[in-house]
Amino acid sequence: MFNRGKTSLPYLFLGPSLLVMLVLGLVPTVAAINLALKNRVLRYPDSDYVWLRNIERLMSDRRFLNAIEVSAIWEVVTVLGAVALGILIAIYLFENVHGKWRQAMCVLLITPVLLPRVSAAFIWKFMYSPLTGILGWLLGLVGIHDTAFLSDPVLALYAVAAVDIWQWGLFFAAIVLKLLETLPPEPLEAARLDHARTWQVYAYIALPMLKAPLISLVFIKMVESLRSFDLIYVMTKGGPGVATETLDMYAYAQGIGLSGKVSYASTMAVLMMVATTLIFTLIWKRVSQWED
Repeated sequence: MFNRGKTSLPYLFLGPSLLVMLVLGLVPTVAAINLALKNRVLRYPDSDYVWLRNIERLMSDRRFLNAIEVSAIWEVVTVLGAVALGILIAIYLFENVHGKWRQAMCVLLITPVLLPRVSAAFIWKFMYSPLTGILGWLLGLVGIHDTAFLSDPVLALYAVAAVDIWQWGLFFAAIVLKLLETLPPEPLEAARLDHARTWQVYAYIALPMLKAPLISLVFIKMVESLRSFDLIYVMTKGGPGVATETLDMYAYAQGIGLSGKVSYASTMAVLMMVATTLIFTLIWKRVSQWED
C-alpha cells in the first residue's frame, strides 16, 4: 500500500533551489549594508565603521535630494504614461482592427520592447538631434525650430521618458488588447444598446472587469522603471547638469566614477531598497483592501 500521508518530496525538490535563491539574495544585501556602515573609498586601502554617518551626509546632500526628485518624477511619468498609452492603443485597435490585421499589429507592438535598451537609446538620441534628427526636421516644417530636447533642463527628462513610454506602452497595448478579447461580449453589447458612448463602455464596464491584470501591469512597470540607468546614461548621462540624474545614476557617479566613494554609493542603494520595499508594500496593501 502507498503511504497517503505527508511526503517530504516537495522539500527535497524545492529546498536546494530556495536555498540558492536565498543565498544569492541575502549575501549581496548583507554585504551592501555592511559597506554602507563604513567609510570605504577606492583610493584608500583601509576603512572604518562610521555607522549612520553616511545617512546624515546624504540628508544634507542637495544632489542626492535632486536625484530623489528626478527618480520620483521619472517613476510617475513612465508608469502612468506607459499604462495609459497601452490602454488607449488597445481600445482603438479593439474597436477598429479585426482578424489577421489585429494579429499583425500585435507583432508590431511588441517589437520595440524587444530592442536592447542601449540600441533604442542611440536611435532616439539621433532622432532628437536638433541638426540631423527627424523630429527636429518634422517640427521645423510647422515652424518650430531649435528643438534641442536633450539639452533643455526642463524637457530632457520627459524626452527620455518618452522613449521608455514608447517601448513599454506599445508592449502593454498588445497585452491589454489580448485581455479585451477575453471579455464576454454581452455586457459590452448591452451597454451599446443602451446608447452608451464608446468611452463609457470601456471606462465603466470593460476596464473594471480587467482591474486585476491592469494593476499587475502597473506593478510590473513600477519595478521596471527603477531600471532606468542604461537608457538615461546613453541619452543624457544625467545632464544637462543634473536634470536627468536619477538615484541609481548618482550612486554610480559616486561609487564607480571618479569619486570612488563606494560606501556612500552603497548607502544610497540600501536606502533605495528599503524605501521601494516599504512603498510597494503599502501600495499593495491599499490595493488589496480596495479590491476587497
